[in-house]
Amino acid sequence: MRMTPAQGAVRLICGVSHPGLRGYRHLTLAERIRGGRALLVQISGKDFSYDLAAWHAHLKESRQGGYTWARTIMLPRIMKSALASEEWRQAVSELEQEPKARS
Repeated sequence: MRMTPAQGAVRLICGVSHPGLRGYRHLTLAERIRGGRALLVQISGKDFSYDLAAWHAHLKESRQGGYTWARTIMLPRIMKSALASEEWRQAVSELEQEPKARS
């Protein structure tokens, strides 16, 4: 099954890898999350940091990148699982402490 760009990016920002995501299979959790955010920024031209609810709210309305999660749900299961994961929350906390890249 093929994923849309938005589906792949959401899987990554949620820390989930997938065989179809070439180049992302062997990354650490933090690297997958960072890569997912970068892809979402590239797809949407917006940056909601690691705020999964904000990403979902924007993507479900804009449908950018072929976002397919239903408009009627609050958050997809994959996002709920990430938010419930202590490991994911710790990785995001560490990523948020990284110095911002200079332009």
